[in-house]
Amino acid sequence: MPGIWEKADGNMSTRYPLFLVGLTGSMGCGKSTVGRLFAGMGAWVIDTDLLARQVVAPGSPGLNAVVARFGDSFLESGEGMEKGAKQPGLDRKKMAAWIFSHPQERVALETMLHAWILQAARDALLQGLDHRLQRENGPAAIAILEVPLLFEVGWDPLCDRTVNVVCGQQQWQRLALRDTMSDEVKRQVMARQLSEEEKKIRAHHTIDNSGSSQSTITQVTRLWSEFQILAHRHRRPLWSDVGHCDCTKLGKNSGSA
Repeated sequence: MPGIWEKADGNMSTRYPLFLVGLTGSMGCGKSTVGRLFAGMGAWVIDTDLLARQVVAPGSPGLNAVVARFGDSFLESGEGMEKGAKQPGLDRKKMAAWIFSHPQERVALETMLHAWILQAARDALLQGLDHRLQRENGPAAIAILEVPLLFEVGWDPLCDRTVNVVCGQQQWQRLALRDTMSDEVKRQVMARQLSEEEKKIRAHHTIDNSGSSQSTITQVTRLWSEFQILAHRHRRPLWSDVGHCDCTKLGKNSGSA
């Protein structure tokens, strides 16, 4: 992924004690559940959905940029504001419903968001790694980068390994229990995701989350043991400061990270 990797002296010589796993899966299949299982085993999880909220938090430069580009009609109304909030935040449900019917505006929004999210993820990794940089021979930290559309936005090359969570026919049953978005938005989101079969081909590992909780735990435990072996003395570069690269090239197919 040219333009994103950090370079020193003309090559990627700045290497960090980090083993980065990209975690993804179709909506509703339980990637966050798998992320929590990895966290319980000692992994460090960075949730890009959470970062996406943080970069457009009330009063943030990101939200100000979104308002400047799309107008203040997408800000929360008084009744929709979170309890105790002093400033309105982004009305994500309204924005999602509108943005899917305006493809060019969606690309513009996602280009902005992807740049900020990648920068936030890089900053979080560097901050967390700070105390490890002096340990040249120590084991690498295992970090899980949880990204709903990891392959669709082209971020998988940033990771040492990728894990895809599937749930087969159970997907719509699980989504029916979610009321944070309309059925139409759910269908639009799913239409932009790669099929489970395609993601199985692209991912290094697949976890089937359609069975029992114990089955999922067993699969995660097996992968965790493998990652610990792979992470031994592992060193890798990080992508560059995204603020200084052409963010329109971060992914060939734009999609909400």
